[in-house]
Amino acid sequence: MPEPQDPLRSLFQQAAEAGRSRTVAAPVAYITQRAERGRRRRIAAFAAAVCLAFGGGVATAVTLLPDRPATDAPATSPSPHSPSPSAPSPTGPSPNSTSPPNSTSAPGSTSVPSSTSVPSSSRYPERTAPPSASATAPPSTSAPPSTTTAP
Repeated sequence: MPEPQDPLRSLFQQAAEAGRSRTVAAPVAYITQRAERGRRRRIAAFAAAVCLAFGGGVATAVTLLPDRPATDAPATSPSPHSPSPSAPSPTGPSPNSTSPPNSTSAPGSTSVPSSTSVPSSSRYPERTAPPSASATAPPSTSAPPSTTTAP
């Protein structure tokens, strides 16, 4: 049975023949450039994947290592705690402390200890603010701070 003539079908066949007659193969240089670009992209993607895998492996190994060295104390650690004034020094009397002289006196005489005393500021070291606070505050002086009162 012959097919009926369809005007749309005949137009499609004419368009296909016109396309076939006008086709031209792409130049070899263009095809080669396209292949090189694709190859470079594949190599770059592979290199990025290798870098990510290596970096992830290193990060995992560093995290899971049991023998990590202990971290050192920061450079700006606070000064050691000074002993309280009422507690005796564990190493004996300090060179700054005053004690009565070891002299033997007669049983009836009384010995008066010297009235010289060492100021408390020389017995204990002066505490200073950490470096972060000293960057914003002016340096301390030995003079007492001046106070002003409102009238």
